[in-house]
Amino acid sequence: MSGTTYHLRPRSGWLNDPNGMVRRGERWHVFFQHNPDAPAHDRIAWGHASSTDLAHWEQHPVAFGPTPGGPDAFGCWSGCYLPGLDRPAVAYSGIAADPPHSTVCVRTGSEDLLTWSSPTVVATTPPHVREMRDPFVLDHAGRRFAVLGAGLPGGEPALTLFGLDDPWRWKDLGVWLTASSSPVLAGAGPADVWECPQLVPVDDRWVLVLSLHDRGHLGDVAGCVGDLVDDGGVPRFVPERLDLLDTGSCFYAPQVALDGDPHPWVIGWAREEDRDPAERDHAGCMTLARRLVLVDGRARLVLDRRAEQLLGEELDELGPGEHRLQGAARVVVRGTGALVHPDLGPVALGEGDEAWVDDELVEVYPADAAPSTWRSPAPWTLRVEEGTATLSIPQASASSR
Repeated sequence: MSGTTYHLRPRSGWLNDPNGMVRRGERWHVFFQHNPDAPAHDRIAWGHASSTDLAHWEQHPVAFGPTPGGPDAFGCWSGCYLPGLDRPAVAYSGIAADPPHSTVCVRTGSEDLLTWSSPTVVATTPPHVREMRDPFVLDHAGRRFAVLGAGLPGGEPALTLFGLDDPWRWKDLGVWLTASSSPVLAGAGPADVWECPQLVPVDDRWVLVLSLHDRGHLGDVAGCVGDLVDDGGVPRFVPERLDLLDTGSCFYAPQVALDGDPHPWVIGWAREEDRDPAERDHAGCMTLARRLVLVDGRARLVLDRRAEQLLGEELDELGPGEHRLQGAARVVVRGTGALVHPDLGPVALGEGDEAWVDDELVEVYPADAAPSTWRSPAPWTLRVEEGTATLSIPQASASSR
């Protein structure tokens, strides 16, 4: 069936949040929320793919799925790679079925990350939190901690903090941050849960990434720049400024990982609704690999240049006028123009801006602003106003064949 060709996605079924991202040796690994049975969000397992170049992906068998009668019987939801054990490990939100509630589960894996143990519960939702999910692990002052997205009983979004001195029994350290704890965080936007929190060092600062969930609505993704300071052996984040990391309509739940590059590696979910299996057998894909950088003190996502390994021969130079973009295409503007869509409106393009088109998905990477990610079945038109645009055709990723 038709669909994206060079973006990471399963051959069939459902995909949402990236999980457990890690570089081991010469391979980058991405796990992801996955329903292998249908293009719909249901009975979520962890899919798995890996790459030697962050452009071409090899699909692996489903890593693990819900355990009947276990702590993740309703789904293996989002989480991260858990370093520091004597074998590979991941931590994630296990959703129990009756009644539905969240715990933190840990599974250990083989060295090649292909086989995994049964889940062990290491933390439960504390009584002062209405809901909690999406663990992310970080090191501070020689100790390991985890932050989790949460919602408080009154409807306020929050982050909770756990200590991992014992990685098999996490210690609840209480509510860590709330929307009312800082004027900067209060400006993040409407939310009742801060989902998929990520906190990573970038240059000499720290960046907190938050996905804004508001009563079932998936909103923006914010990047908050600040400092991580010591507070009696416990980390405390001091927010300074906040920016949107993507200005499109379908970017959500990115994961950020350190991989030896000066700037953290980022992949996000390019959102898609459930699909009718008779129409298309898959739903959802990942964005191209990005990097989290600081530009004039602002958090920004930029395209990882390994994406250019997807490109075939440059095909054409497009002059002034309108050019319909369909299938797989990458254009670079040498002048001024816009991407025009009948429903979503125009997206201005300037000198050096790039647009990557893959079936219904478009990723726009401006030379000096935040990227934007869009999805729509109606095709886009490239309008070249001044100068030219070069056209290349990206090659299919192995994962999509």
